[in-house]
Amino acid sequence: MIFIKNNALLTSLLMVSLTFFLSTSIYAQEQQNYHIPTPEDANIFAEFTDELPAVINYYTKQNEQQIIDFYQAKYGQAISSEMKKGRLTLHFNYEDKDLRVIISKQGNSQQVDILLQ
Repeated sequence: MIFIKNNALLTSLLMVSLTFFLSTSIYAQEQQNYHIPTPEDANIFAEFTDELPAVINYYTKQNEQQIIDFYQAKYGQAISSEMKKGRLTLHFNYEDKDLRVIISKQGNSQQVDILLQ
């Protein structure tokens, strides 16, 4: 009787382990790391680029026009731009996805928030 209980416990543990292994392997295959370029002086304070929506936030000493030029060199002309509450939002089309670049003044720096979805 003890053997049967231990065998049942061992079987249960093996099934749980196998299920966990298979689910993490499938998940790892589905993950994709999205590369979002940043200027050399970017001081990144948040980066979540392993799945969509991908997000990166950083500070830079570059001015607004330099940041705009940087992303237009990477992604072409912005498809739209909007200034609201001191924040400039640029929209780019990147691989059939919306790439949003939000630029706002923070003291002597610019804060840049990027969202790819």
